[in-house]
Amino acid sequence: MLQNGKITVAVTLEELRAWHDELSATTKIQSPEKPPTKEALLTRKEVISLLGVDSSTLWRWAKTGYLSPVNFGGQRRYRKAEVDAIINGVKR
Repeated sequence: MLQNGKITVAVTLEELRAWHDELSATTKIQSPEKPPTKEALLTRKEVISLLGVDSSTLWRWAKTGYLSPVNFGGQRRYRKAEVDAIINGVKR
């Protein structure tokens, strides 16, 4: 329907669902990276305090993959299990 230069389209719920199913089948939607919910995560300051290192050391470890950060809501967090492994001397 055309009114005052605007177009109005009427779609049934079944047509909308069919369009959604078709679009979903042809499009790969990537969800943002989410850390595991059951895993304890630490902030940068917590890790620095626990390990007694400088922030530049933490940055270097992240760069080399020694201690990998997890992106969580636009912020970096570190897995407590990895930090504990460093503290206990398991990870060298």
